[in-house]
Amino acid sequence: MLWRIREALMRFMRGRYGADALGSALFAVYFLLWLISLFVRQPVASLILYTLSALLLVVLFARALSRNIPRRQAENARFLRVWTPIRLWLRRQFDRLRYIRRWRFRRCPYCHAELRLPIRRGRRTVTCFRCNGQFKAFFL
Repeated sequence: MLWRIREALMRFMRGRYGADALGSALFAVYFLLWLISLFVRQPVASLILYTLSALLLVVLFARALSRNIPRRQAENARFLRVWTPIRLWLRRQFDRLRYIRRWRFRRCPYCHAELRLPIRRGRRTVTCFRCNGQFKAFFL
């Protein structure tokens, strides 16, 4: 019985775009707006947030069920061009927080490479791994 439902769903989705990174981001924004609309006490603001989240859900399903695959891929590529640098920056900041007890991060003043240095208090001379430039660094 379940295999029939699965086969019917596969036939329905054949030739359609499906999910991608932009769809995941739209779903995250939808869920966040919906969650905020539940806790807002103002009825008008809650209605506006709920309506925006419902519109995002409609857009999400329209993109997933679309048969215009090249256009959806172009939309996703534009989104990734903006989102990827933001995601990488956030990842670097998270890693800095995660390793704050073991490492200190400094930028080379010559080539701007990010260096991960072990914690040793005081002033030290640091050699960059990329350009072999030497500079003074102070660690608390």
